[in-house]
Amino acid sequence: MQTGTTLELAHAPKVSDLETVEFSVGDDDTAQARLAMPISAETGSPNTLVYLEVDPGKRIAPHTHTADEVFVVLEGRGIVTAGEQQWQAEAGAIAVAPAFASHSWENTGSETLKLVGFLGANVLISEFEAPVAPFGAARFVTRV
Repeated sequence: MQTGTTLELAHAPKVSDLETVEFSVGDDDTAQARLAMPISAETGSPNTLVYLEVDPGKRIAPHTHTADEVFVVLEGRGIVTAGEQQWQAEAGAIAVAPAFASHSWENTGSETLKLVGFLGANVLISEFEAPVAPFGAARFVTRV
């Protein structure tokens, strides 16, 4: 006779279940978005996955990271700028911002721009041109 235990399998997080945090940069009323980090050092991963939402007319202000960031647009449309390059992007588009290259997103559509960013590191230094609320600093290190 064989005995054993039944293990409940964990499920992968769904975008629709993520709790986002609103953030803004400096005094610019258009530099507002929401983010969640479902995969990071806090979850035991060597990588980071950032989920972002940008409402129509809003943008993610220019900033840099110490790792390359690969983006995939899930919904909506906008303009991505990475260094000297700029692209129109809509659902299904893929873009890359190299490490230390200033990059930003602007929602140019009529619906919320939803995207994910993958970074191949779990400790990152991010730097904006002005303090980021609610973090209170323009330059910060992701938690480990």
